[in-house]
Amino acid sequence: MKTKRTKGKFLSLLLAAVMAFCLFPFAAAAETPDGWDGTADTSWYNGTDTEFHLSTAEQLAGLAALVNAPDSSDTFAGKTVYLEADLDLSGHEWVSIGDGNNVGRYFGGVFDGQNHSISHLTSTASPNYYHGLFGVVSQGGTVKNIGVTDAYITTGAGDTSLRLGVLADWANAASILNSYTTGTVMSTTGDKLLGGLVGQCTAGTQITGCYSTAAVVSQKADSCDTVGGITGQWENATADALISDCWFGGSISCEYDDTAVGGIMGANFDFDDDQPGVTIRNCFVSTTDITCANPDNITWIAAVVNGPVSDCYWPVNTALPTQPAAVVKLVVDWDAGTADPDPAFDQSVCGIPVENFQAPEILDSLNANAAPGVIWVAGLTHPTFSHDDPHIPADYSAVEAARSKIPSDLTLYTDATVSQLHEALNNITEGLTKDRQSEVTAMAAAIETAVSGLIYKGADYSAVDAAAEKANALNPQEYKDFSAVEAALSAVIRGKDITEQAAVNAYAAAIEDAITALEYKDADYSAVDAAVKKANALNKNDYKDFTAVENALKAVVPGKNITEQNAVDAMAKAIEAAISGLVKKTAVAPVTVTLSPSQKPVSAQTTKSPSTGDSNSPIPWLILLAAAACALACTAVYAKKRKAK
Repeated sequence: MKTKRTKGKFLSLLLAAVMAFCLFPFAAAAETPDGWDGTADTSWYNGTDTEFHLSTAEQLAGLAALVNAPDSSDTFAGKTVYLEADLDLSGHEWVSIGDGNNVGRYFGGVFDGQNHSISHLTSTASPNYYHGLFGVVSQGGTVKNIGVTDAYITTGAGDTSLRLGVLADWANAASILNSYTTGTVMSTTGDKLLGGLVGQCTAGTQITGCYSTAAVVSQKADSCDTVGGITGQWENATADALISDCWFGGSISCEYDDTAVGGIMGANFDFDDDQPGVTIRNCFVSTTDITCANPDNITWIAAVVNGPVSDCYWPVNTALPTQPAAVVKLVVDWDAGTADPDPAFDQSVCGIPVENFQAPEILDSLNANAAPGVIWVAGLTHPTFSHDDPHIPADYSAVEAARSKIPSDLTLYTDATVSQLHEALNNITEGLTKDRQSEVTAMAAAIETAVSGLIYKGADYSAVDAAAEKANALNPQEYKDFSAVEAALSAVIRGKDITEQAAVNAYAAAIEDAITALEYKDADYSAVDAAVKKANALNKNDYKDFTAVENALKAVVPGKNITEQNAVDAMAKAIEAAISGLVKKTAVAPVTVTLSPSQKPVSAQTTKSPSTGDSNSPIPWLILLAAAACALACTAVYAKKRKAK
């Protein structure tokens, strides 16, 4: 896509600033810097060693004191300083390492942060000519593997500094590798070369594998700044000048109409037309939070003169009616003091706009074009470097593994232990980065602990208790064999959990089954048998009425059990009562009749009276009949009297 851009008058002012910079006395001594608010420890240094290891802020301040010493010529060239720990500068006023220029009192050695960070760097005192962690890195000096986080740098009234950057104010023929910055860098006085990482770069400086998420602020002043997310301005580039594999994800805010703003670099100017300019390659800007009083002065990547730009990516800001140019190629007329966009320049040779920085092809392309030693990986919202733990997602695999161990049915566990598990789950914070991996690991451990601490609810023994209560209410003496019930009760094991509920239910069923199978002992029929025997020994003909005994005998029901003993005993009593109530019949006594002589029979031989067919006299029979009647009358009277008694 061919894009034409018309820059505002900021270009003319920019050229004027460049010319003024050319007249800047490089060899002039800077003002004596304010001291570190605390002590500066230089005891670690000697003039013979070539490697030094710093682990305190005092020692770091000591490095600044050694480099900045007015009578010092030690730039640490040929020496390496290692940072052995993360440092917190606690907001005290910082004095930059290297407060001279590109020929003296600069840092020219190797500073290797070993992927540590320096936090809360603060510079607000106006007498300081330099403000960044390093003031000047020059003549082959290298700063690498360091992060400057939560910095706060601002200028005040009377500030005369020209450059302002978080990591370094000025990098001349230096190397800035695998480093990053966060925080705020702010120009309030104008006339600044302002960058989120480095304020100004010159000559063959190389910036590789770096990024910034700083807020870069250029407030309105009498004159404009030149502002870039990585570096504000590059001048007098040599053939090896390079910005490679860098990204900017912070914000830029410029209140001056003529300020040049670039997501990677504000602008690149060289004082000779045949200078090659800085090469920018394999870089991207992920943020759209870039504003300027004149939006036409914004470029996503940079405004350049001769330097090539390739394999870069920039965002699409859908909130803007027209998209800023990604790259503007300037045509400079030094005699006229103007720099205008080249209308024939096609920015599509520089890269492509991107709507989704997480697209796999972006990561693949970055790695395909990466500088040696640079490895791009997938970040939270866009690719980043393998050493950039703050933007690489933390590994949550242990958390997911712990989650997978959570039982599907938590109703089986006690409320207290389930509550502890929920607390561990609620404490999970998603989206943390690799630099906070220890927190993620702790989350996983908390879940594992909570899962292993889950306690099953106790089994429900209510049915067992009910069955046992029923069994205990029984009288074992009433049953033929009570041992099955006793065995079922003895088999109950208390303290089982809910997963063993079936076994507990089986205990209850076994007790119930044993109770159901119980057989009562037989009732004692011995009294009945005795009564029956007594009744059977009687002759019913001897009694006036034997019916009650017969009915009592018929009422006997055999086969009753011990629980019906009362009924059986009642049968015996009924028979006994019936027997007791029997009344014997009255016996008739034989009657003896004495005959008088006159009544003696007369022999049939003594008389000769005629035969009538009955030779017996009727008188004896009459007497016998009368006696019988008398006996019956006496018996009736006796029975009546007895009944009355």
